[in-house]
Amino acid sequence: MNKVCRTTAGRRLLGVVLAVALLLPIAVTQLEVSPQRVTVGTAVVSGLLVIGALSLPALIFAEWRAADATE
Repeated sequence: MNKVCRTTAGRRLLGVVLAVALLLPIAVTQLEVSPQRVTVGTAVVSGLLVIGALSLPALIFAEWRAADATE
C-alpha cells in the first residue's frame, strides 16, 4: 500500500495545506474582504492564499521525492 505521507516534512506540509483549506473559507465568511481597500480580512485571506500557493507544490514535490527514494 502507498503511504500518504512518507516523510516528516511531508506531514508538516500536509498539515499546512489542510489548515489553509479549513481556515480560508472561515476567513472569507467571517472577516471583511474588500477589493477597494486594505482590511484585516483582506490581509488574512491574501496571506492564506500565498501560504497555500507555496505549500501545495512543495507537498507534491516532497512526496514525489520520497517516492523516488524508495524505488
